[in-house]
Amino acid sequence: MNNVLFDYLDDFVVIYRDDILRKYTLYVKMEKCEFAQQEIKLLGHIVSKNQVQIDPKKVQAFVDWQALRNVKDLRLFLGLANYYRKFIVGYSKRAATLTDLLKKDAKWIWIVRYKEAFKNLKEAITSEPILKLPDFELPFEVHTNVSDKAIGGVTLIS
Repeated sequence: MNNVLFDYLDDFVVIYRDDILRKYTLYVKMEKCEFAQQEIKLLGHIVSKNQVQIDPKKVQAFVDWQALRNVKDLRLFLGLANYYRKFIVGYSKRAATLTDLLKKDAKWIWIVRYKEAFKNLKEAITSEPILKLPDFELPFEVHTNVSDKAIGGVTLIS
């Protein structure tokens, strides 16, 4: 549906949505619709007027995740963690140790440094991170840093 409505997003899609949907024979189910809500669940997130956070059910999935047993488990874990990377400060650096196990000739040996990296990433995700809108009246500063293993940036508000 985003492909169909992309040109209209944030423009007039709210007003003409039904016409566009009909044109492309796309339909919505009323039982799946929510109107005039203060907060909604959307694609594993809780979205409200001024903030976005990870759905507590998804956080619980990370809490319940046991030690990784093989590359398949690692791919599943990193895939889900990557989906929520915007909530995790220093995600690339935290995940770098684990991604070493995905290299072509890497042998699966679950040693302490991998256990610690796994635990660290789980804790970062389960610490109830929230993304909030800034106060646009205040000045912004952008700081970035790059290394061989990670890239990061932060926006500071005075």
